[in-house]
Amino acid sequence: MVVRTGSRSCELIQRSSPPMTAQSCRRLEFHSEPDQVRSGERVQSSETDWLWIVDGQTRAIKASNNIWVESNLIGSPLGMVERTIVRMGAMMAAGNRLLLPMSRSFRYTQGSKGESMHLPVLLLISVLFSSSAPLVDSSLEKAIASGDADVVEKAVQALAKDGTSSAIDQVIQLALLSNNPTVEKAALAGLIGLQPGSGLDWLCTQANQHPRKEIRDLLIGWLSQRKEKECFRAVLQGLYDAEDSVALASIEALRLKSHNGSIPHMIRALKHQEDRDRDLSLVAERIREMLSELTGADLFAASEWDGLWRGNKKVLEDGKKVDAAKVVLKGTGVKIDPPSFFGQELVSEKIVFVLDTSISMQEKDPLAEGASGKKGGRGTGVASGGKKDASGDDLPDSRMRLRRVQKELKRMIRELPRSFRFCLVSFSAGVDRMTDQLVAATPDQKRRAIKFVDEFDPKGFTSTDLALDSAFKITGVRTIVLLSDGMPFRIKNPIDPAQLLDHIEELNRFEHIPVHTVGFESTSGDAGGFLEELSRRTRGKYTEVP
Repeated sequence: MVVRTGSRSCELIQRSSPPMTAQSCRRLEFHSEPDQVRSGERVQSSETDWLWIVDGQTRAIKASNNIWVESNLIGSPLGMVERTIVRMGAMMAAGNRLLLPMSRSFRYTQGSKGESMHLPVLLLISVLFSSSAPLVDSSLEKAIASGDADVVEKAVQALAKDGTSSAIDQVIQLALLSNNPTVEKAALAGLIGLQPGSGLDWLCTQANQHPRKEIRDLLIGWLSQRKEKECFRAVLQGLYDAEDSVALASIEALRLKSHNGSIPHMIRALKHQEDRDRDLSLVAERIREMLSELTGADLFAASEWDGLWRGNKKVLEDGKKVDAAKVVLKGTGVKIDPPSFFGQELVSEKIVFVLDTSISMQEKDPLAEGASGKKGGRGTGVASGGKKDASGDDLPDSRMRLRRVQKELKRMIRELPRSFRFCLVSFSAGVDRMTDQLVAATPDQKRRAIKFVDEFDPKGFTSTDLALDSAFKITGVRTIVLLSDGMPFRIKNPIDPAQLLDHIEELNRFEHIPVHTVGFESTSGDAGGFLEELSRRTRGKYTEVP
């Protein structure tokens, strides 16, 4: 069998065994940690037939069976070359990397005991240079090093013209894994001219199988703009990704495509969420929102949506919407009422509440019918957000902003379903977290949360930046709810609201976490504008409390 590589091809055979075929190979994928194998290390090994050698790179790959070697100097007919052994995974084709066999000359250790073991004897017959195979592209490396987006785009265009899986894999490894948004954007722009073939097939495969969720996210967004059926299938497959963030990226890509042909696929994806008892997950809610946009109906369960589709298929296939008033439910689903916070429904089972306890939260707001107008949304590290209402001194403590928040928050906590995991974060000049992780909504954790809320004390400035950073660092969070009565404000190390918005957008680039915001009508000037813009950029919702 001939395996094509980035700069050569090699013929591989296995002694005393049936001839090897592409189907008998197993494909190897890259790990996100580049430095797991170092020269001279003695680490764990496991039984396998083939190793994947990463040409010119030092990368290892995480897998259920990790393969390690005492030295990363691997022998080949080309001499001793510095390479890294990487992990085995499910293989769809021979791929574009150099497969080298294990031999008795390599000695490995198993586990911490250091027991010697030998892997199957295989023979590499020949490694032949192929003039038709593209060389490792140094021009792309130089383009990336230059930092010039136009140069990067042109270098990628050359690889796209080549169109082989080897060439396109270099774009992934060098550009899309650069962790540089400018380079990533330029690389994706350079791929626009890629024609159907092995390179495009490789992108479709990597959109669903690459170990880094960031790559799957980027490729799904890019593939959604293509017209080929295999690209559409790859985007649809993303709906079932193990990472919610990638599933959300697929939903957003399909939403922007706004094609009614997505409807039955979205219904199946919603059923998949329900089968996993995730009726109130953010993924399920985003699917319902998209189905509502496409059909004009407002339903809950997958069975209801399926009934709508079957009963109105011709109308919907023509790109039209149904008359919601005439929809007859044919499903058997029962809507689960989600909890709410100041009237805002919380359809997400992994949620963090970020709550302003700065000094201005001790202000008392008049009842809605007695309000004389809106106050400016100045920073909240001052004793007053503007002139007091003439009747302010006579208002009861129940109209204090913080007391209202505490009351509503405790009500909501008591109503959280057991399927929810949550965390509370309070902030003024500094940040205080109820816990460092999401906790289940059990009776014990609810009592703990209510005690945390009872200890709120209005004081200090409004370090919204520190609070949001803290919330995004909580593992597994899928939704953030931010409540504040003013602009981010701090005298020492001042906060630039515009820069903060950009920072949150960058933090959220591959997470797709909606930030729902809650503000107060009495301070809805600049403060309301900031909160509303934050929600808009993250696909959250803004709610104003009277």
